Amino acid sequence: YQKIYYFSYDNVWRAAQLSLKYPIAVNNMDHGILETDFIKADDGFIAPIDDKIPSSGVRYKITLTLSKGKVEGREGVRVNINKMIERKRDFFAESESLISDGLEEKVIFYRMERELVIDEALKKAARAGG
Repeated sequence: YQKIYYFSYDNVWRAAQLSLKYPIAVNNMDHGILETDFIKADDGFIAPIDDKIPSSGVRYKITLTLSKGKVEGREGVRVNINKMIERKRDFFAESESLISDGLEEKVIFYRMERELVIDEALKKAARAGG
């Protein structure tokens, strides 16, 4: 999952940090990597349309990769989100990789966009009030 934001890299990085509601394991702005610790599925995101309780053997981590560049002369930042989900059936079994439904990734993109829009509105109001 990826999206391009037409804001400064610093602002997008801040929005990404504010949008992740989990403990952060990697916070490297120079390399553009923001990664959470592993989150137990029953402690993490539960879709509002989902009525089943997540299995206790499922855990996941979210990695955001930010890349800055220019698109048609405008400064832009591409954000990639990777949600790695694994299920461990028992202590001896190998972990099984699962595929994300993409809903939490879309929620993170939405939160980031709201943070950026609110930040711009506050800056504009401060300049106008002056």
